Amino acid sequence: MTQIPITCTLSAADKTTRGDEWQTFLATNVAEFIRSDTSVRMKLIGGDAVILSAVDLARREKDCCAFFEFRLELLPDAIWLEVGAPLEAASLLDALVDAGTV
Repeated sequence: MTQIPITCTLSAADKTTRGDEWQTFLATNVAEFIRSDTSVRMKLIGGDAVILSAVDLARREKDCCAFFEFRLELLPDAIWLEVGAPLEAASLLDALVDAGTV
């Protein structure tokens, strides 16, 4: 099994910009966080615009941080965005979601 390197390909300036994007998204669109050792589930607020924003942000994050895994779960009563990472990337997962005050 090939292991994906735990690295980010963004420049320092782009990391700051992306961090700001995550901070805004999480602060305005997440009602609940459920954290485990290797993932965080976020209950999203809102409808189609929030889903599209989550997909866009997740796709761009996956491009620079291939070790992250993203899942969107659409349930009748809730929309969940899950972000997973290998255990050795727990601090990077924390950094991603700390912007939303987990």
